[in-house]
Amino acid sequence: MRRLALLFLFSPISLAAEFSVEAAADVAWVQTSNDAPWMQSWIREGTGITRYDPHSDGLVLSQAMLEAQIDFDNPWQLQATAYYYPDGQKHLGFTEAALTFQPLTSGVKHKVRVGAFYPNFGFENPKPGWQSPYTYTFSAINSWIAEEVRAIGGEWQITVPGKLYHSNHTLSFVSSVFGANDGAGTLLSWRGWALHNRQTLLGERVAFADYPGITGPIELQPNWVEPFIETDNRVGYYLGGHWRHRRNTEVRLYRYDNRADPFAVNDEGQYAWHTKFWTVSAKHLLNRQWRILAQWMDGSTVMGDSKGVNVDFDAWYVLTSYKHHQHRFSLRYDDFKTVDTDQNPVDINDSHGKAWTFAWRYQASQHIEVALEYLYASSWNANRMSTAQLGHQGFDWPQQGSRNQWQLVLSGIY
Repeated sequence: MRRLALLFLFSPISLAAEFSVEAAADVAWVQTSNDAPWMQSWIREGTGITRYDPHSDGLVLSQAMLEAQIDFDNPWQLQATAYYYPDGQKHLGFTEAALTFQPLTSGVKHKVRVGAFYPNFGFENPKPGWQSPYTYTFSAINSWIAEEVRAIGGEWQITVPGKLYHSNHTLSFVSSVFGANDGAGTLLSWRGWALHNRQTLLGERVAFADYPGITGPIELQPNWVEPFIETDNRVGYYLGGHWRHRRNTEVRLYRYDNRADPFAVNDEGQYAWHTKFWTVSAKHLLNRQWRILAQWMDGSTVMGDSKGVNVDFDAWYVLTSYKHHQHRFSLRYDDFKTVDTDQNPVDINDSHGKAWTFAWRYQASQHIEVALEYLYASSWNANRMSTAQLGHQGFDWPQQGSRNQWQLVLSGIY
């Protein structure tokens, strides 16, 4: 990270600020193998649940990130994060841009954010650019949040430090109102859960496979979604609570509801999806070297009436991580499913799966990191049905598939 002290002069006052930049780029050698050669990546409009497939094998530029931050002398902070990706519909753009107000006090603390930002649902992605220090491939939960969830609005957090009452327990309460997240739930319903590190850029369209339920007798929606759009002029909200015991145990509980009108549709055929969920996450530091992370999410999403799309979803993961000097070893297990609850026999959205991820990361220097990651993902998706099963033109593909994915990653950090 590079910092630069700036002084802006405005008569009759002066405003001092510190400008900092962090940049990072990941280059990976990718090798995949799978029991279903037809199952190409979802990002190439296939039905696979990983970012890479045999078409990607070899040397790839995974991502490049630039995060800029201005800290003023007063309690204001301006932050923006931009990414470059070689894949997807849009290659360069912002993932977050927010203004934060956080006055320094010795008592109850307040923090207000306004802009476009990630809610602090969990503990997996604390690094700049919403990256993870544990694995390069996010959990299924946070892969979906990276795809379809962003708060474009405001957030207010109140923290009551335990030291105020000579207690080891610190409590925080979070509330937010937001808009432009009406597309959340689209990918989760038709494709199901996925595992990757591809964050959707603001204003980006995300394409997915021409699933039989979309291109069948009743066309429900084009096979792409723009997650961060406003369709029905209704605001959503989330509420959360944080509990921390000393510095080694923390739990977060959130309720999210975008309050979208499932009957609203724009001129491009993009529906508003009424998506709501509970999520709880925990982090426990066993000692200076070992830690455990866990998260669970349970919710539903609805588009249209009973013959539209109505899906319940559920996922959880457990991650353990060990750090020894410059080495970090992490192991994560994911379990995930979606359950179709609507009355549309053409569009069947049941799916389930599991995944194991192991990563070794070595901080070779201040600016260089080397890593090796292995991912095994197995999934069953009813939307991969055959023509005979569906009754009209389908994929003629098996519903069950698995993939092994290796990544040897070289990261440059500035």
